[in-house]
Parts: sequence; structure tokens; C-alpha cells
Amino acid sequence: MDILRIKNKYAAVALFLMLSVALQAQDYGALKYMLQKRPANERFESNKFNEHLFFSAGLGPYGLLTSGGQDGMGMTANAFIGKWFTPVHGARLGATLGYLPSEVYNSKIKMVGGSFDYLLNISSLTFGYNEQRRFELLGIAGVEAGYSRANDNSAGDNPAVKNGHEFYYGVRMGLQGNIRLSRTLDLFVEPRIGWYNDGLGHTESWRNYKMGGSVLVGLTYMPAAAMGRKIHFDNFDNSSFLNHMFVSLSGGISTLKMPGIKNTLKGFGPQFSAGIGKWFSPSSGVRLSGTVGYSDTPAGSASSYFKHIDLHADYLLNINNILWGYDEQRLFTLIGIAGVNLSGTKGVAQTAKYAPGLGIGLQGSFRLNRSVDLFVEPRLNVYQKRYAGGCGFGSTDQLGELNFGVTYHTIDRAARPQNGFSSNHIADNLFMTSGIGAQLFLNKTNLKHLAAWGPQLSASIGKWFTPYSGLRLVGTGGFFSNYLLPTDMEAERLRHITVTGGLDYLWNITSTMSGYDPERIFELIGSVGFNLAYTSNSEHKFQPGLNAGVQGVWHINDFFGLYLEPQIRLYRDKFIEGNLGFIQKDVMVGINAGFHYRFVPYSKAANRSVFEKDDKRYFISGALGVSSLLVANRDLVKNMGVEAKGSIGKWYTPLSAWRVNGTIMYKAKTPDKLNLHYAGLGMDYMMSLATLAKGYSRDHAIDVVPFVGVTAGLVRRRGEFKAVPGIDAGAQVKLKLGSSLDFYVEPKVGIRTDTYDGMDQGRPDRVASMVGGLIYKFKMPTFK
Repeated sequence: MDILRIKNKYAAVALFLMLSVALQAQDYGALKYMLQKRPANERFESNKFNEHLFFSAGLGPYGLLTSGGQDGMGMTANAFIGKWFTPVHGARLGATLGYLPSEVYNSKIKMVGGSFDYLLNISSLTFGYNEQRRFELLGIAGVEAGYSRANDNSAGDNPAVKNGHEFYYGVRMGLQGNIRLSRTLDLFVEPRIGWYNDGLGHTESWRNYKMGGSVLVGLTYMPAAAMGRKIHFDNFDNSSFLNHMFVSLSGGISTLKMPGIKNTLKGFGPQFSAGIGKWFSPSSGVRLSGTVGYSDTPAGSASSYFKHIDLHADYLLNINNILWGYDEQRLFTLIGIAGVNLSGTKGVAQTAKYAPGLGIGLQGSFRLNRSVDLFVEPRLNVYQKRYAGGCGFGSTDQLGELNFGVTYHTIDRAARPQNGFSSNHIADNLFMTSGIGAQLFLNKTNLKHLAAWGPQLSASIGKWFTPYSGLRLVGTGGFFSNYLLPTDMEAERLRHITVTGGLDYLWNITSTMSGYDPERIFELIGSVGFNLAYTSNSEHKFQPGLNAGVQGVWHINDFFGLYLEPQIRLYRDKFIEGNLGFIQKDVMVGINAGFHYRFVPYSKAANRSVFEKDDKRYFISGALGVSSLLVANRDLVKNMGVEAKGSIGKWYTPLSAWRVNGTIMYKAKTPDKLNLHYAGLGMDYMMSLATLAKGYSRDHAIDVVPFVGVTAGLVRRRGEFKAVPGIDAGAQVKLKLGSSLDFYVEPKVGIRTDTYDGMDQGRPDRVASMVGGLIYKFKMPTFK
């Protein structure tokens, strides 16, 4: 009899695997240990009503394990509050939200309910109570009830199908595996199986019940002390206004709660937020924040995108500090949020609308170090009906949010490092960056095409004038594609080459919040500035613009670091075809990653005295890589040939070297796909940035050596040889392997005469290469 026809076996498999792993991990051995050595019925030393409480939240897949109209896997989210009455026995109350896809209804079946579960701590029952146990296995049995809702019946007048609201109820059982992350925080996995009446799936069946399964993954928070008993009494220093200030950045998703919005992830849209705030006491704070985003609009709206810009003024309540006192080292903090909003929207109606509102939320914050937290923050906003037409509950509009982000806290001034900031010399606090990344011109069409992204190279040089403020000159170059074309063009897309140069003001957020520290490993830097951009295939090739970004820098040593920098650039409309619609400007976004170099004043005399003691000034190198004509399309990769390179040179000063090199390139391709071969000689001038930054040393682990030079050689293409001169520039990144041996990679670009590729284009040909190899340093032998 096919009573329990299982479509999904996830829950059953997870139950079996978790029980097997638990038995092995805790060395249960055979059942005789459970039957013959059962520990005494243990009790807590103290178990008042406010002790041994816990709070849990989890999310996971949910599905019917019996046939009954389901079309795919659904999702469920649960929140619990519970209490352990003994080390073995406990109970919890829960709230449930979820949905099930349906092959009967045009919309998903949505559920809201509550539950009550009995908990059995199998680990404590078998081996006794142990607060330090890293893994625990719990048995769960309980009841659940709630309402499910389905609309838009696509099955016509089928009497087995139920529209509207249905009351459902059932019983369930499962296992929960807990992994202890800290004294107060557990990670859990909970597979469950339940049996429910037909109201759960909104369809009748001959068996009069449905079987459902789910696997929750979530966190359990267990207070370290009884609720309301203060055990932490750290000093809250509010002597300076900057103490206990913070800034936050976050991204997430949002959606309107109203009929006509897709009940899938497609109905959600992205949003980004930035905020600044201050804690005025251990329990109370204020935060001002702004959010921009878009999401789906209901049917019949003026646009398919609901665009919103929201301003929030929030009161923050630190629940942990109220219950247990102020603790500077607390790893997890729960914060209640309530505030007022002011928002501007566009998308439901043709014109922009403005509306006030209220918002409530809850933030779970995880401390990474003294200055940085990661957080997750669900929030519900209720707006006056001008926000989106008043189609939500009670003629208002509701916007739900889920944000993930980072919070940066100030460090009390008394606790900040006392390292001095020196600015006595013009060369003090200089830095350079070089990087590579991607860029995108924003419009609705380009957002749908991954190929609209293009590569971007960047370089900058700058100086910090104070621990908090600096300037930099920055240049970028690359290309991107635009899929929104003028009506008189038949091509699928248009590629634009773009080059920018600009001046940026830099704000060192880390030094502002935590004090200046030259030994700091990570820094967060904000930038804002202006630039002049050149873009090909544009009616206005040169255009001034504004730009802003955030840079994260990881310092590997005193000289060398890595950085990641997302940035946005804003120009006048019609610079490039198309825009975002809700903002009549041309917007470019990009992200770069690369190298960051810091410099100190260079002492010529001191460095020469050390340099004179190093007798290994000569070097030879050999490398292998790829080379191609430098073009702004995929032919850069498709037309690559193999390049071999050898050189010999000498460091004449601590900073400078000359080298002679020979290059052979085999079987690259011309634009019309003919073979291209090259052999040539060159001479380069080289400069050590590590010496410039930290002074000369033969023991630099990493060095970056930019170079520029001339070259001449013979090129063979189209069956004939041609003499070709040129100019090259690049940089060599060296990693020390031993006293005489370095590994290096060397990107290079160059220009050649127009005869290089055999095609007359009226301009010099451009080339690019990337090679990697070894450098051997030696002392030149003397012969007597």
C-alpha cells in the first residue's frame, strides 16, 4: 500500500546521519552503556524561573513527504524560547513562518503558526551533565498548530481544493545536534518529521493527513547568567563625545507586503544602508541611517521596479546590557530597534511620493574584535499610504527588510594607542596603489547581462597629511559594454574604452574611530573626489564627474599590503546611452583589488652605506608566459602567444638598476587570425619600491620593481620579416626564496610601430604580456 510515498528523503537521511555521528563522536559504544550505566537523575544546583533559559532561531528547507499537490521545496523559519528544568528535560515554545510551492495554486501556500516541544538531552541522559561538552544530541517531540493561506486556485472547481485560510494542526518529532561555539552560543542542525491534517496543504486526500519534513539550521543563545542578574560591571567611559560612536554599512533584501507581489525571491530586491550612531549609556543609543534600494511592484504599477530612499532615526536598546550589565568583551549582543522613518518612493505611481513611517527591528551583533562587529538585522517598516498606495494591512504599506553588515566602533580615547604621527618631511606618509578590477555602466538593460562588465586597471599616489585626512591622485583605464544602443544601431552591444584621472579626499575611518596606529593590520578608508573621464564611442568624449568609495587595506608588512575598493562614479546624463531611470544621471560602478605600498623618507647616505656591503649586485633571470596585442575585447586572450624572456643586469645604486633583456614570442595572432612571431632585444631602467619605502636591505621578502625601457626586434607576419622598435613599461613583483634566488611575476605593456601586426591603422600598435620566472643574484667573478 502506497501510504507513505516519500518524495524527499532529506529529513530521514539527516536523522540517521546525525544519530550515527553522535554515537561515534561521544563514544557511546553499544547500547549496554545506556542500559547498564545509567547516571543518576541529575538536577541543577539552582533553577529559578529566570535561569537556564535559551533563545533559538533557525531557517531551512521544508517539504511534504507524501503526495498532495506540492511543486518543489519550500522554506520555513522558526524562533523559540525555552527552558531546561533539569540537565535532561526541557521545553520550548516556538513561532513558525513558512511557505510551500503548489502545483494546484498560482501562488504559494503560506503558513504561520506556533508550537510546543518537549526536549530530551540524550547526551546528559547517557553521560551526565557537562557544561563544557562541545557537542550535544537532543531528542524533540511536540505539537504544532496554525493557519495556512492559499489564493488563486488554478484547478477550477475541484472540490478537493480549498481556498482562503485553513486551520492546521499536527504532531512532530526530530533530533537536534548542537555544536558549542562559545559559552553562550550554539550552532544547531535540526531535522524533523511531522504528521498534519489536510489543512496544511489546502488539498483533501483519502488518508486525511499529510507528512512533512524540514531541516533547520540556526543558532541558540544561552544567557551566561539568570535573566536580570547583573554579572558584568565594566566602566562605561563617556567622557568624550566620540567615545562609543559607531558607523555601520550593510546590504540586504527588502519587499513590499501587499497583494500582487511575487511570493518568491524574485519579489525581493537589493538595498544598501549606511548609518552613524552613538551609545549614550550601556543600554541606550541613537542611530541615524539612510537606505537606498528597489524591489518588485504589484501588477498594474507604473514601473516594474519599486525604488525607495529611506531615512531612519532609531532608538537602540541593548538587551544584554540591561539584563546582565555592561561587558566590553561580550561576543554576542541582542539589540532592539524602534524608530521613525521618512521615505521617498517611485514605481507604483508615475510621480515620486513621500511618506512618513515607523520601524521596528532586532539586531544580532557578533564581535570580531574591539572595533568591528558583524550583524544581521530583520526590520519591519509601516508607512502612510502615500508610500506605495496603501494596499497593505489597514490601508498602510509595509516594507520588510533583512540586512547583513558590519559595524565599526570607536575606541575610548584613554585606551587608544599613543603612537605619534610624524609629518616633518614631504615624503612622510606617502603611499602608492596598483590594482585590477571590473566596472559596469548602470542601466536596467546592462544589469541583465554579465558581459556588460569590463576590466579596469587603476593606479594612485597619495599622502596622509594627518592621521585622518589625506589626498591622492588616481588614474584608471579599461573598457565596458553597453547593451542599450541608439535606435539607428543594429549591433547587440557597444564597447566603450574609458580612461579617468582624478583627485580624491581620503578619510581614514579606522584612525578616526580607534586612534592612529602605524602597526595596525587592517584599515578602512573612505574616499570622495572628482575626476575627468574620456570614453570612446560617445557624443561627449570628455566629461567631468564625481566619485566616492570605500577601501579596505590589509597591511602584510611595513611596506606592502593588499586592498579591496568598491567605487561609484557619477556623470551628467547622455554621457553614455541610457540610465537607471529613477536618477537622470550616468552612473558607473566598479571594484578594484591590488597592492598597496607605504613609503618613508629616503636617506641616500644611510642606504648607500648598507648597499656597499652587498656584493651580489648582478642578476640573471629567466621567465615564461603569454603575450598578445593589447585590445579592449576578448581577442586579448584569444590571440595570445607564448613568450620566453631572459635578462642580465646590475643594481648600480640601492634604488636603481639597468638590465638587458631578450624576448621571443611564438605563435600569437593578428586581428585577422594570422600567426605572429617576434624576437627582440631591450634595455630597461628599474627602481626598487621596497628600498624607497623601507630603506635598502638584501632581506626584503617582497619587492615591487617598476621599469621602463626601449626595445627593437624582428617581427614575422604574413610571411615576411619587419624591423620594429618600441617602448615598454611594467612592474616586477618579487618574492624572496633564498639569499640568492627570487621568484617574480612581471606584467608589461608596450607600444610598437604601426608595422607590428601588418595592418595599417594610422597609430602605434599596443602589446601586453605577463611572464613569471626566477631571478638569480650573484657576485661578478674577478680574474687575475
